[in-house]
Amino acid sequence: MMKNQQSENKQSNSTVARGLFILGGTWAAIFSPIVIIIMAYIIPFGNALSRSYILKLVNTDLGRVFLLLMISLPIWFGLPKILTILNKFKIYPKRGKLLIYALALAWTAHAIFILFVRV
Repeated sequence: MMKNQQSENKQSNSTVARGLFILGGTWAAIFSPIVIIIMAYIIPFGNALSRSYILKLVNTDLGRVFLLLMISLPIWFGLPKILTILNKFKIYPKRGKLLIYALALAWTAHAIFILFVRV
């Protein structure tokens, strides 16, 4: 009985981080191809008018929120994956989960600062 309770606690201790992980993977799968197409084809090969529309969109509040989500959510998805890969190769960093989540939180806070505070 005690073993089941410990495993349940182990699985449910980071629901916020697990939610950000799932949301980050979904966000990256949906929006990354769109952003890659815009950055690889539309901006370099487009005319100056299309570039100015993209820059105007990015300078709005909605554009900044999109950029924040585009920066931070894939980080919340990717960093735990990197920790999993390290564990597969028998590399166990000290306080790995704490390090991963602190790095993701710091990166998100930096993106918030750059996009909203420093303007």
